[in-house]
Amino acid sequence: MAKYVCDIEQVHAIGEQLCTSVATIGTSISSYSTNIESDLSGWTGEGAQSGKESFITAKNEQVDSAKLDVAYANELGEFIQEAAESIQKVEDELVSLSI
Repeated sequence: MAKYVCDIEQVHAIGEQLCTSVATIGTSISSYSTNIESDLSGWTGEGAQSGKESFITAKNEQVDSAKLDVAYANELGEFIQEAAESIQKVEDELVSLSI
């Protein structure tokens, strides 16, 4: 009879690592966004205001897109962890069967 093996701890750890990395990326995105807006506050002069507004609009679009990607990746990490727990549960049930 074939035996399937899954290193459940490793799968769970991968999910945790993904969530941790994604949280770090999310924090960096927010920090960079704030720093960019702070740097742009010093833009002055003729035409600077419209350039500043255009730059902020483009930045906000990129930040929103990145935040969506971060949310998706976090959900993936959580799914991986839940999958590992489900695999463990099924494995435990199989072990308890006597055929």
